[in-house]
Amino acid sequence: MPFSHKLHAGELGLDCRYCHSNVTESNHSNIPPVSTCMNCHEAGVKTQSDALAVVRDAAETGKSLEWVQIHETADYVFFDHSAHVNSGIGCVSCHGRIDQMEKVFHAENHSMGWCLECHREPEKHLRPIEQVTNLAWTAADHPPVMVDGELKQLTQEELGLMLKDQWRIDPPETCGGCHR
Repeated sequence: MPFSHKLHAGELGLDCRYCHSNVTESNHSNIPPVSTCMNCHEAGVKTQSDALAVVRDAAETGKSLEWVQIHETADYVFFDHSAHVNSGIGCVSCHGRIDQMEKVFHAENHSMGWCLECHREPEKHLRPIEQVTNLAWTAADHPPVMVDGELKQLTQEELGLMLKDQWRIDPPETCGGCHR
């Protein structure tokens, strides 16, 4: 079944957490159950669409939809989604502009070196918690901050350093941080 993040997250503006509902509580991002799809598609949205026949069938039979997993972490790597999103790392930092993808692809390589770059300089990716699922957000969208008695529009790194200090962000850089 084709699924367009561009339509759902982009044009319709669905928050990532609507479908991936446990991303703030769990180490993995769940694949949405059929009931999540049916919240809209049973309530008058494209209820007769041929493209959604597989969704309707799954809802009627109780079978799960077979999703194709694009972002997969190797068995020897421990990655906790909740630790990242609850620390101000936006979905876009790892997954790219999903809201602009008709078909999801790897926007980043997710190599160990790539992860370590972020662990060494998380300020390049930190954002206010309420903006983690806002894929279009940039530091320029953040209100100016009082610095030395003057309002200042912070750059991403300045804002990130401020948040890193405020929240005491100190990601592990040792093997045991991700390999358990």
